[in-house]
Amino acid sequence: MGKKKQGQLAGDNSQEDDGTQAEANQEMQQTASNAPPTLADMEKLLKSMEDRIIAKLSTQLSANRAIIDRHEQTIQEVETTLNDMETRLTTLESTCSALTKENEALRRKTDDLENRSRRNNIRITGLPEKVEGSQPASFIEVFLKETFGATVEAFPTPPVVDRAHRIATPRKRQDDPPRPFIARMHHFQTKERILKLAREAGSLSFRGSEVHIYPDYSAEVSKKRAAYFTVKSQLRNAGFTYRMFFPAKLQVADKHGQKLTFSSPGEVSTFLAKF
Repeated sequence: MGKKKQGQLAGDNSQEDDGTQAEANQEMQQTASNAPPTLADMEKLLKSMEDRIIAKLSTQLSANRAIIDRHEQTIQEVETTLNDMETRLTTLESTCSALTKENEALRRKTDDLENRSRRNNIRITGLPEKVEGSQPASFIEVFLKETFGATVEAFPTPPVVDRAHRIATPRKRQDDPPRPFIARMHHFQTKERILKLAREAGSLSFRGSEVHIYPDYSAEVSKKRAAYFTVKSQLRNAGFTYRMFFPAKLQVADKHGQKLTFSSPGEVSTFLAKF
């Protein structure tokens, strides 16, 4: 009984020793875990943080680089497009300038051809409507003979009219002025003779109606010549004589007999301002 009890006491003591050792080991581990980090631990921690930051920045930089590359490509495409547009615009401006010059040359040529086609024409204003009857060409021959006479002095060659008609402008009211009459003479010399006789006569009348005879020009030339109306009146009032030349030049004889040619009404106004 005594031996058995002693054995039990010894076993109990052994278990107590094992428990104490485990507690000691646990205390040692807790003590070790609460110990300050060493330099190596800190370097390892910093290296880990640095790697993570660098990896994150590298990813962000790669994404930014891709965006920048796309923007650079877009900018290059825009610059190329702008360069192409500038080239096309320069070409367009050059073409437009050339076409403008060509159009102006063609316009002048067309106007010249139109006036050449009218060089045998005379324009008569003041003839009452319907006085020509159904044969306007024959009427103009009668009109010329009654107005200037049928003598050899007036017309060395009897006037021959190829065709005649009133302008196509419609009359809106019954009391509107009669429409101008256009007559094409067969010979240019006859047309020049008629204009000379009209200038020398000063005023003309036909069966009680005052009439005027002018050269027949294109609308553009007529507009340019009409611009001299005011200055011509001023020249007459100042005692100057003048003469119009084709297409729209005014020749003025000053008081000393010197002849001056002007290309615009403004030049004539400047000339008159000196007197």
